[in-house]
Amino acid sequence: MRFEVAPIDEYASRVTSGLAYMGGLLVLPLFFAYLANLRWSGLLIPTALALPLAIFLLFSYAAQPSAYVIEDAVLVVRRRWWRSLRIPLGEIIGASSATYLADIPRRGLRFAFNPGVFGYLGPFHLAPYGETFFLATNRARLVSVARQGLPPLILSPARPREFVEALNDRRTQAAMRELTVRESAERRGEGILLSVHSSGVMR
Repeated sequence: MRFEVAPIDEYASRVTSGLAYMGGLLVLPLFFAYLANLRWSGLLIPTALALPLAIFLLFSYAAQPSAYVIEDAVLVVRRRWWRSLRIPLGEIIGASSATYLADIPRRGLRFAFNPGVFGYLGPFHLAPYGETFFLATNRARLVSVARQGLPPLILSPARPREFVEALNDRRTQAAMRELTVRESAERRGEGILLSVHSSGVMR
């Protein structure tokens, strides 16, 4: 079951545009110097500053989620240019709405790898919630996916309520299948033990 990612929100759009404009402004002096056939080594300084910004923009775009897919046994987070992140349903404790995080990064943010460039990406440390891992684009549609022994994933599907219901239903189905398989294996094991015991008695 495929769920589209929510469109990037206004705050992230402003941050992304601002960073892109800044990088462009840093390159302008070198561009005009080239047009005027001027050579001055000092012009390389703003260009050297623009290069890390361009790399970070490219890195953030590559890591931006493009779809959330709920399969039979895994939750898949597809990203634009990076490989997909696959989370086994057995590792997921539950999913719920996370609208209480809508004020980040304005409030409660202690650390963030990427708080707005093409979305909200990477590890975050939030007060009072602790460590989280964001793969989201829109703060108004956040969903929390709790995992065993790992920080919760914060996602932003375009239809958060339907996503939460579908993921929790698929988790329940997967757990029931695993329980059925386990009980079947236990019955087979008991049957083998009984047959061995019966053959021993007959002897």
